[in-house]
Amino acid sequence: MDEPEVVELIEYCRELEGDVMEVEINRQYDKEEILHNIVKEIYNSCRQLIKDEEDSVRFGETPRVDFEKSITNLKEYIEDINRTYKFGL
Repeated sequence: MDEPEVVELIEYCRELEGDVMEVEINRQYDKEEILHNIVKEIYNSCRQLIKDEEDSVRFGETPRVDFEKSITNLKEYIEDINRTYKFGL
């Protein structure tokens, strides 16, 4: 173990281990950011649907919101995101 080549290999392995851990941590933050953006998108979409429904009821100028279709679209959106980012839902 005191051979210079062995010591050098051990140091190199430790450096690689640190690099691997850094990549894993960065990948976790990337997924968190992706999930944050998805939830924000869904939230804003829901707010807009509710506003559209309120305007439709209030003014009667536009058709009412089809919430069943909206939920179906939301489900499909989540399934697409799950397939793309492999969240394992």
